[in-house]
Amino acid sequence: MKTQTLLLQAVLWLARISAVLMFVFWGGFFLEHLIQWFLRQDGLVPPPYVWLGQLFHLAMLIGLGLIVLWPGWGAAVTVASTILFFCSIGYNGFPYIALLNLSPVVLATVYTIMLRTQKSD
Repeated sequence: MKTQTLLLQAVLWLARISAVLMFVFWGGFFLEHLIQWFLRQDGLVPPPYVWLGQLFHLAMLIGLGLIVLWPGWGAAVTVASTILFFCSIGYNGFPYIALLNLSPVVLATVYTIMLRTQKSD
């Protein structure tokens, strides 16, 4: 039982650490695009597709942040928002870079399943 508890905690912390790393990675792109589109010198308002893309990008960051506190909910939000984000930006071809988000999502999902299995025993 102690080994299972240690494994559960290890998976949780790996999920949290990878979520924080992905948050920093995608957060850098988010900030760069905010500056690029919303702090323009010409004062023009970005087109609606930019607002939508930024909204989905923000949702992806929120999902990664949620993994730290609520792994199951965070994983669900991250998967949904990652799909919506890459669909909204019109990525040409398969967005392999989106697979980076699989690390915290898979670990958070494994943790959630392990926790529910342990509670039912």
